[in-house]
Amino acid sequence: MSDFEKPSATYEQAIAIDNARLGKSFKVIAYAGTGKTTTLQMISDAMPERRGMYLAFNKAIASEAHSKFHRGVDCRTFHSLAFRSVPRGVTDKLRLPRLSPSFIAKEYRLNPITLRRMMGGRYEKYVMMPSRLASLVSNAVSHFCSTSSQYPAPRHLQAPSWLHPDDITELQNHLYPAIERRWLESIDPNHQAGIGHDIYLKLWALSEPNIPTDYVLFDEAQDADPLMLGILLRQKNTQVIYVGDAHQQIYAWRGAVNAMQQLPLPESRLTTSFRFGEEIALNANAILGALSETVPLLGNPHLNSKVVNKPHIKQRDAILCRTNARAMELLLAGLVHGDKVSLQADHVKLNRFVDAASMLKQGRRVTDVPELAWFNSWHDVHEYCETNDGSDIKPLVKLVDDHGTDPLKRALAKISPIEHADYIISTAHKSKGLEWNRVHIEDDYQFKVNEKDHKISDEELRLLYVACTRAKVSLNIYHIYDLVQQLKKQMPVSLRKAVGE
Repeated sequence: MSDFEKPSATYEQAIAIDNARLGKSFKVIAYAGTGKTTTLQMISDAMPERRGMYLAFNKAIASEAHSKFHRGVDCRTFHSLAFRSVPRGVTDKLRLPRLSPSFIAKEYRLNPITLRRMMGGRYEKYVMMPSRLASLVSNAVSHFCSTSSQYPAPRHLQAPSWLHPDDITELQNHLYPAIERRWLESIDPNHQAGIGHDIYLKLWALSEPNIPTDYVLFDEAQDADPLMLGILLRQKNTQVIYVGDAHQQIYAWRGAVNAMQQLPLPESRLTTSFRFGEEIALNANAILGALSETVPLLGNPHLNSKVVNKPHIKQRDAILCRTNARAMELLLAGLVHGDKVSLQADHVKLNRFVDAASMLKQGRRVTDVPELAWFNSWHDVHEYCETNDGSDIKPLVKLVDDHGTDPLKRALAKISPIEHADYIISTAHKSKGLEWNRVHIEDDYQFKVNEKDHKISDEELRLLYVACTRAKVSLNIYHIYDLVQQLKKQMPVSLRKAVGE
C-alpha cells in the first residue's frame, strides 16, 4: 500500500498510484464514473519531482484538465504537440483555401468511371462522377493520415461496400496516382492549397518524434487511432499511462483501435462508480456480461439510484437516443408541446444533411455531405434506402419526407440553451463524458428479443453501456427492459456474485 495514500484515495486508486511510481508503462481500466480524472491527478501529485504530460483528444478537455493538474503537468492535445514541431511552411497552409472536389477533379483530370453496384439484390451499372472520385481521393489521404503506415497505398482508398469487390480493387489502383499526388502536394510548403490538421499531425508522426516529458497520462485511450498509438509506443524513455474503458469504445467507425484491450501491458482497474448506486451498476453489469466482461462494475453503496420501467414520464433531465434522426423527431415533438428543449446531437451535421436533401430535391448535386454525395437525385436516395447499406440514413430520409426541409431548419433554430432547457435530448455518442440525474433511454437502439433469446451486436451493447451509465439518480429503461432482463439471465457467475444476485 502506498505511503502517499491520501484519505480520499480508494484502494484501487492507491494501486494505480503505486504502479505509476514504478516508472514503467501500464494501463488503468476505468469503468464509467469511477473517478478517472481524480486518479490521474493523484498520480501526478504523487510524483511532483517528475515532469508530466496529460494528452487528450480535443482542446476543450485539455484546457479543462489544465486547471486540475499541478504546474508540473503540461496538458495538451496531439495536434498542439505536432503544430510546434512541424515546419511553419506546412502549418501556414492551414490558412489557405481548401481544394473543392470539383477543383481536384478538374486539376487531376479525373473522368467518369462506370462500375457495378448492388441494388435490390443484383448488380447494376453505376457511373461515378469526377467530383465523387475526387472526394474518394481526399478521404483516402485522410484515412492514410490516421494509420501507422509510412506512405499512402491503394488500400487507403475506402470505397463503399455496395460496389462489386473486383471494381473496388480496380478503383483503388486507378485512383492511387491521384492519392499519392494529393499527399505530396499537401506536405509541400510551396503548393498553394489549404490542408486540414490531420496532415501536419501525420507529418510529425513520420518524423518519429520524442515527447519531451518523464511520463504521459493518455486519457480515453480506447479511442486512439493507430497513428496516435504508434507515436506513444515508440517513446523509448517515457513512461506512458494509458487510461480508458474498452467498453466505451464507440468510435471504431472513425478508425479507433481498442488500445485498452490490445496493449500487452500490466493493468490496474477502477471498478467502483462514484456516479451512481448499485441498481444502475447491476443494469450496466448485465450489458458488460454480454460483452464478455468478467470483472464487475460496483455501484456506490452511499447512493440510492433507481432503475425504472415506465412509459415516457415528465421527470427526466436527458433523453438518450441512438440516432440523430430520432433526436430530431423528439425535438420536433417537444417544440409542438411547448417544451424548452436542448439538443446535444450533431447540429452541424443535421443542418448540412437537411440542406443537402433540399439541393437534391431541386436537382442539384451534393459534394460536401458524404451520406448524400453518391446520388444524382432524391429518387436515387430512396432506392438506396431500401438496401441493407442504406439503413443508416433511412431514418433521416424519412424525417425529411415526413416534415420537409424548411420545418426541420426552423426546429433546429429553436433549440434552447442547455441552462434554460426543460430537458436535453442527446445521442449516446454525444453523451459520452456527461452525466445527468434522471436519464431516459429511447426506443431506437437496434436489437431483437423474444422470450427465449436476443440478438444484439457488440457495437450496440457498448452504446447502451455508455447511455445507461450517464444516470446518477434514476435510469428509465422502459424501451430496453426486455433486453436487459434477457442479459441478466445470462450474466457470468463472477458478475452475479459481485452484485449479490
